[in-house]
Amino acid sequence: MSNRYAIIENGLVVNVVVADVEFAAEQGWVECPDAGPGWTYAGGVFIAPAVTEPVEPPAPTKEQLMTELAALTAKIQAI
Repeated sequence: MSNRYAIIENGLVVNVVVADVEFAAEQGWVECPDAGPGWTYAGGVFIAPAVTEPVEPPAPTKEQLMTELAALTAKIQAI
């Protein structure tokens, strides 16, 4: 029977494969029904990576926009 196994290097899941029980045991792979690459493995427990919300860059200031406008205007006038 085939199951999902994690290939772990230095406590980090680097890949997940489907393999037979005997072959996986020979390789030292760990059964993992839910884990995936990027998860950590410590003390027999898989830990999902922390989910972080993307941070929006701050909107440009009026001064920054005016500087960009001046630079673009100069480029256009040079053409």
